[in-house]
Amino acid sequence: MDAQLRKSIAEEAAEYRPMLYRMALIQLKNADAAEDATQETLLAAVEKAVTFEARSSLRTWLFAILRFKILDIMRDQSKSRKFNSPLPTDDRGIDDYETGAFDVLFDTNGCWLDAKDPWTNPQTVAEQEAFFKVLEACMTRLPARTSRAFLMREWLELEPSEICAKLGISHGNLRILLYRARMQLRLCLDLNWERT
Repeated sequence: MDAQLRKSIAEEAAEYRPMLYRMALIQLKNADAAEDATQETLLAAVEKAVTFEARSSLRTWLFAILRFKILDIMRDQSKSRKFNSPLPTDDRGIDDYETGAFDVLFDTNGCWLDAKDPWTNPQTVAEQEAFFKVLEACMTRLPARTSRAFLMREWLELEPSEICAKLGISHGNLRILLYRARMQLRLCLDLNWERT
């Protein structure tokens, strides 16, 4: 039974490998480190298959494991100060947006337009496969530093001071990056996600 469960989890988890790798690569900025995090996540899922209680989807469980693997790697990198692919210190061009891109969110008086339809229960929405596909596509459209800051704050749940130290930016710059990420993601989701 235990071996059969492990095999079942391994087969299903393998389907999520590309998504896990992309998420790790966004945060770690190093293909080898991202591959390590992905492999460790899949290995941990197989080893701990008996602890999976199916209270959440397998995908959610895998991403939770990946989150901790990424945090471990980031901590190790901070200790050793060995970054194979440091982010550029020059922000020119990283966060250039067309200012008109956000105009579709406001009416002629500058007030927020109502969304196409109200958001449903966030936990229900988050479990929809279509939502994750669109969200992932929207995340890939964000500039690199903006995406990384957003994921560090919202997914890895790092404190702002820790994010600023890792990215070498000020708190004000972080607030701007997070604002831009949220606005772009909202716009992208409003335009591309068909809510039922």
